[in-house]
Amino acid sequence: MAGYNVPKVQSWVNKRKHCHYGDDEVDGPSTTNLESILPGGVAGGDFYYGVRIVTGSQCGAGTRNNDEYVTLIGSKACTGKINILSGFLSSPIAKRSYVDLLIQCKGDLGEVLVVSLGNPKNWFFSAGSGWFVDYVDIIDQQLKTTVQFPCYHWISDGDATSFTSKTTILKDVMANSILLHQRQSTIDQRRLKYKWQVFPTIGLPSAIDVASKNLPSDEQFEFVKGIDFTKDAIDSSVTLQFTAAFANIDSLGQFEQLATAMGKPEFPTYEISRWTRDEEFGRQMLNGVNPVVIERCTALPRNFPVTNSMVNASMNRGLSLEDELKAGHIYICNLKIMDGLALREGGYSSAPLCLLYVNKAQQLVPIAIQLKQEPGSSNPIFLPTDSCADWTLAKMYYQCAHAQFHQIATHYLSCHAVMETYAMGIMRNLPGAHPVFKLLRPHFRYTMAINSRARETLINDGGIIDQVFAIGGEGRRELMRRGGAAYNIQWTNIKRSVKSRGVDDPDLLPGYYYRDDGLKLWQAMEDFVAKIINEFYSSDEDVKGDSELQNVATDLYTNGFPANGGEQGHGFPKSIDTKEQLIELCTLIMFTGSAQHSSVNFGQYDMYSYVPNATFTMRLSPPATKGDANNDTLIKSLPDKKTAAEAVTVSYILSCYSQDERYLGKFPAERFTEDKAQVEVANFSKTLTNLDADIVERNKPLDVPYVYMRPSRVTNSITI
Repeated sequence: MAGYNVPKVQSWVNKRKHCHYGDDEVDGPSTTNLESILPGGVAGGDFYYGVRIVTGSQCGAGTRNNDEYVTLIGSKACTGKINILSGFLSSPIAKRSYVDLLIQCKGDLGEVLVVSLGNPKNWFFSAGSGWFVDYVDIIDQQLKTTVQFPCYHWISDGDATSFTSKTTILKDVMANSILLHQRQSTIDQRRLKYKWQVFPTIGLPSAIDVASKNLPSDEQFEFVKGIDFTKDAIDSSVTLQFTAAFANIDSLGQFEQLATAMGKPEFPTYEISRWTRDEEFGRQMLNGVNPVVIERCTALPRNFPVTNSMVNASMNRGLSLEDELKAGHIYICNLKIMDGLALREGGYSSAPLCLLYVNKAQQLVPIAIQLKQEPGSSNPIFLPTDSCADWTLAKMYYQCAHAQFHQIATHYLSCHAVMETYAMGIMRNLPGAHPVFKLLRPHFRYTMAINSRARETLINDGGIIDQVFAIGGEGRRELMRRGGAAYNIQWTNIKRSVKSRGVDDPDLLPGYYYRDDGLKLWQAMEDFVAKIINEFYSSDEDVKGDSELQNVATDLYTNGFPANGGEQGHGFPKSIDTKEQLIELCTLIMFTGSAQHSSVNFGQYDMYSYVPNATFTMRLSPPATKGDANNDTLIKSLPDKKTAAEAVTVSYILSCYSQDERYLGKFPAERFTEDKAQVEVANFSKTLTNLDADIVERNKPLDVPYVYMRPSRVTNSITI
């Protein structure tokens, strides 16, 4: 076969069988009955191989082509192309099915090292003839072995793919020209499909350079997901019904009706006016959808001149502000990144600072809010001792800026964008047999698909974000530039993040469940990753000498995270030199695409469905004086009914799990064939199950349970 430098022996199908496997066989059909296809003895010196080709269970996995072929490449010889079906009139390969073949050869293939599958272009069935293969089992009658070759890949119309059985790093196959050729040809083919798109004017990490409809088949939404996503978008008609019901919004009760238009939130903020309470505001800073802004305050910023007399009534330990700062009871949220952003016509926002205090009851509460960065007579510091309307309005303007920063920086930039960049680095440089590929591939599912759609409809010029957010298009682009320039990959390393922000001490800052659950999840992932890495890398020298792995680092440093106004690499190293460094990077990528994204995404409907609690735009400029606000001011400051309805619809869509979601620790694609690796995968799943039970128990006495880091609700990858 071309490129493999082994002779081809005469081969044909002696026997074939085409069957479906049951819904209860979640891991595919057993290999037990494959043995029955083998002959009782070997006749005439021929060699026999039992081959089972298993097609996936997802929609569209089967193919109508009928020209599919398989090639076995062994250490001594190869078969050439062998038709899988018997001819044009054969029943097509359906999803959740398998084909058993008895391949008879006139010569010994030796150990089968590579399986190649092809799906030739069929002009009669020109559309929808992609084929998703889970794996291939091979029984070698001569060697008395059964080997599984994981595939888990869409074979497009007119395409072919090859794959191996063992998990290996490059060092393990350097002496084997067949395996070396298979690895390099896989990477060469992928690099033709996965090309970089750089965003020099926006400052985002690089992405794949194709429109959503032209993505590689492995990155596309499956049919079920495509339907769900389209249906969710159509569901915005619910908001049209709401906007038709009211000429104008003139009461908070109408916002409550909007908050339930698409279903009641799991933890509604409007019940018993919870959204107006300072304890609830503090809870949202710790355990809402943007829990990564809060920092310990050891000294007040010069542009935030809060005095002891201002906040003394809000602190209940009898200490001065200076002493409370030293004791570690004062925290700050500073959204200076929002300062000076352009605003769309009719939209208003702020660049606020908020000082928070852990009181004797161990509750975090806000004690001072300044809505602009530069202090002055027209920029008062709002306090809990002000009128209820003044203080509530100040919190609303803070939340408006907080929400916009959350969507652009915390959610899209730090999760969506960077996970696509990581995926590109892996897909362009690692073959499917590489342990890092197998470890991380489940955490990239659908990410390129959802990001491509977001770039086309959500964060594009004139898209939904530009219409709903106060900062509009120009402000959004500038916020992306600022966030992209400042971005560092360690933002989503929760161990480093909570320490650098000074919020790592649960005695000083209790009730920070994002931190508590996130650190436990990180540790579980890190332990799992370490066991997999240590299984395949014996030493730091193995890591340094793995040129495929080093190509990932070089590609991401140079092309994935270019300078774009900030530091090149943005924290990603030029090279990976130790096992410890590799373990941390793999854990970081896994955590970012699963736990971090889930924590900042799936609570959006809870947070944003009730517009007075948090909105993306205001209709009046931030208050410049105290004493003028009343309840009517609160209503008039909030967005109009159309903008409010669109914002709630977006938060609803983004909070929905899909029907075919895959959750952390659940890996239907069993890419690792080695016993030790499979044991570690099973142990990881058990660890997560136990952690989930612990979180459920912890949540029982809480007024508002923290559920976004429950492993059973953490998705493997970014799919929405």
